This record gives sequence, structure tokens and C-alpha cells, in this order.
Amino acid sequence: MTRKAIRKSGPRTGKVVAARKFMQVLREDHAGLSRVLREIDAQAALLQSVPGAARPVLAEALRYLLVYQHSIHHRREDQLFARVRAREPRLYRNMQQLVREHRAGHQQAERLASELSRASLGELSGRTGQRIAAQLQQYVQHTRDHMRREEAVFYTGSERVLRTSDWTALMTGPMPRDPAMDPQRFATRYPRLAERMARPQRDVVGLRETASGTDHRARAEQVVERCADLLHRAIDVAQRIVRTLVRSPGGRSQ
Repeated sequence: MTRKAIRKSGPRTGKVVAARKFMQVLREDHAGLSRVLREIDAQAALLQSVPGAARPVLAEALRYLLVYQHSIHHRREDQLFARVRAREPRLYRNMQQLVREHRAGHQQAERLASELSRASLGELSGRTGQRIAAQLQQYVQHTRDHMRREEAVFYTGSERVLRTSDWTALMTGPMPRDPAMDPQRFATRYPRLAERMARPQRDVVGLRETASGTDHRARAEQVVERCADLLHRAIDVAQRIVRTLVRSPGGRSQ
């Protein structure tokens, strides 16, 4: 929906539509990120045993994180933070740790990408590979925790306090979409990663089971992702109901 169309709709409807459009992009980003994190976790478990196969996939995954998630998605969230700060500083204070984690996560991803590229295959088969694999898995765990807190605190709070003008301003200018949402474009940029991610989820989990025994955490993370997807769908349904009520005579249900 264009900015002009949003302005033509009623104040309440305009806010709901604008917020929904912007937040949908952020949640799509989280969906793509979650899939890549799952693959990083699986490949990290294989790094010591088959470094020649695992490293290229991990290198593409880290490049995707640096090029899109850390550089575009986080910049988008930081703009949202700034809007929240202007409207409700107390809420922003509760979110400051998330802002700091953006910078720390970016630095950690850059460091991991550099160490992974510099290490020889022999080093990756030994203690260096063990250390990098542990750091990759720690990065995945921290990033998943970061996403969950954003969904529960940051996103919900933003939708509550921001106004139509804020959402309209946030959508000004280009809105690059996650390349993971476009399989053909994603495969062109990250061919090895795309090939791995195109496989059924059981193949990814199966690799981890072969490398390190049954991994209950990987399965639990899949359940969390499904629950998050259902939550987002419920939010969309609730927002459609609100828009229907706003359009009804008197702006409320009869």
C-alpha cells in the first residue's frame, strides 16, 4: 500500500495497515534468519569431521548475515528503535540492550567469517575447528534468544506506541526484501547455502544426529519456529478483525 493510500484511510485503519506492512517485513526477515541459523548449527557440528564440505556453506551463511541481516534488517530495526524513543523513552530504555546486541552480533559475525576463511583444513580438523564450531553454536543460541526477546518486547511495544505518521515515515524509501524469500535470487548469491536449505528439515537434523547424537535442542527450536509462525498468523487475523470493525457503521461492531 502506498503512503497516499494510507493517508486516505481512516486514522485507526491507516495505523493498522501501515504497522502491519512494516512489521511483516521484519518478521519475514526473522523467518529467513531462523532458517539460516538452523543450517549454521548443523554445519558447525560437521566442521571438524568434514571441514572441506562444511566451511563453504558456513562462509556463505555468514556472508548472508553480514550483507542482509546485520546491515539491512538491523538498520531497519534501529530506525524503529529511534521512533519508539521519541514516543516513549521509558519503553526505549528497556530496549537499549537489544540495540547494543546488534553491534556486538555484527562484530562477532565478522570475526567468525575472518577466522573461518584464514584457517587451513588441517586446523579446522583440530582444536581451531572445535573452537570456531563452539563459537558458531554460541552465536546461533544468542541470536535466537535475541529474536525471541524482540518479538515479545520490542515488536509488541512498537505496535502499541507508534502512530500512523511514524509507520508511514518508516516505509519511506526503498524496502529491500530478504533474498531468502526469493529462492532463485538466493541461489544465485549463496548457491551452497541455498542447496542445503532446499533439503527437507529432517536431512539437516539427521546430520546433527549423526555428528553428535540425538539433538533435542534442534527439534525444540523447530517447535519454537512453528509457534512463532502461528502467532504471527493470529496477529494478522486479529488485525483484519480490527479493520473490519473500524469500517463497520459507527466504527464498531453491532
